[in-house]
Amino acid sequence: MFHPNRYSDRLRSHHQAQAPLFALCAGEANLAEHLRHLAADTSRRRTVYIHIPFCTRNCTFCNLNRIQSSPPDDYEELIVQEILTYVSYPYVRDGVHHAVYFGGGTPTTLSAPGLRKLLRTLRSCLKLAPDAEVTIETTVSDLTEDRIAVFREEGVNRFSIGVQTFSSEGRRLLGRRGSGQRAADKVAFVRQSGFQNVGLDLLYNYPGESEDDLNEDLDHIESLDLAGLSFYALILYEGAALHRMISSGKCAPLGDLEHEWALFNLILDRLLGRGFTLLELTKLVKPGRDNYDYIRIRYENGDTLALGAGAGGRVGSLIYRNPSGLADYRRQVKSSTGLPARGFAVTQEYDFAHRLVGRLQFGRLDWADLDPLPNADTLCSLAENLTAEGLMQADDRGFSLTREGVFWGNNIGREFATALVKLFKGS
Repeated sequence: MFHPNRYSDRLRSHHQAQAPLFALCAGEANLAEHLRHLAADTSRRRTVYIHIPFCTRNCTFCNLNRIQSSPPDDYEELIVQEILTYVSYPYVRDGVHHAVYFGGGTPTTLSAPGLRKLLRTLRSCLKLAPDAEVTIETTVSDLTEDRIAVFREEGVNRFSIGVQTFSSEGRRLLGRRGSGQRAADKVAFVRQSGFQNVGLDLLYNYPGESEDDLNEDLDHIESLDLAGLSFYALILYEGAALHRMISSGKCAPLGDLEHEWALFNLILDRLLGRGFTLLELTKLVKPGRDNYDYIRIRYENGDTLALGAGAGGRVGSLIYRNPSGLADYRRQVKSSTGLPARGFAVTQEYDFAHRLVGRLQFGRLDWADLDPLPNADTLCSLAENLTAEGLMQADDRGFSLTREGVFWGNNIGREFATALVKLFKGS
């Protein structure tokens, strides 16, 4: 089954799946007051997210929170000040953080000394678990030898390298720097530098991509001994340069859904059974080498201490976001509290729904996951309908997504999120 009548278009982002859940927030609350009254909780699993919204060059398909420039000279100092503000609260200072994620943008637009300072501040000010997963997102071109040396010396143990494609023509179209061979050589160099947990991003169904092009990408992936990869179908944002290029006829259009389905299957057919297993809707891993702790903890409703301009996170039962603009972010860090003025309180219903939609992102929903619901008939009926359409398969413990279900996984997550909101809100 390729295109069930159930959906007219494919959702390609977990953010789209989770969007309805915001209706289960309970209203605004003051973040500083919230932190002041939180009791210490050393059992709660926690992560840290550091947002570096800068890129030396914007990809043609990107329309996200990115700034095409080098970070300002004081950017790492602002994040250090944020960390010092947060650890003045016992709730943050006494908790154990099990994962750290540097995202962007491109974190490696920060200098090697700046990255070292941030990594050392995190370790000196926060309690990191001895086996904490510490991830750096990076491009090939910004991953220089001096930065790699810093990462080795300061305990970085996971890489997410934004390759997108090894096709030199595809890289030019997408605005990536350097040839495909240079990208492969850099990934191989990181592996040879002693890092075991090295993964990359693979973008598929970009304009003009053929099955032969994708097979060449998969040849490289199989040869590089990666711990995992994230594979994403290209999302065409209306404000992105690539959208304008397609609209003006300067490049081929995106492949249709049938072509996207064929490429999706090609990825799974090539990599499943060759050392990779499907961990999450868009994630293939080598078992034992990439546990994806940062994402797991977030789906489990653990804390995420969010640092940097535009970063979003959660402490206790409050979700919050820093301002995206640099001037507003700088003003916040230097304010009397140093924190966002407001966050949104989440409810037990939100936590339940968020965890359940997160389970679906990992392809599985057990009957036990529904036990706390006073009336789960609606969700059971939804799962049975999806099973009848070939998107789920039932067993004694619950339901799991079929391959078609994985392809439509964010649509399915959105359906469950919407059903849960209706169940909890009574309409």
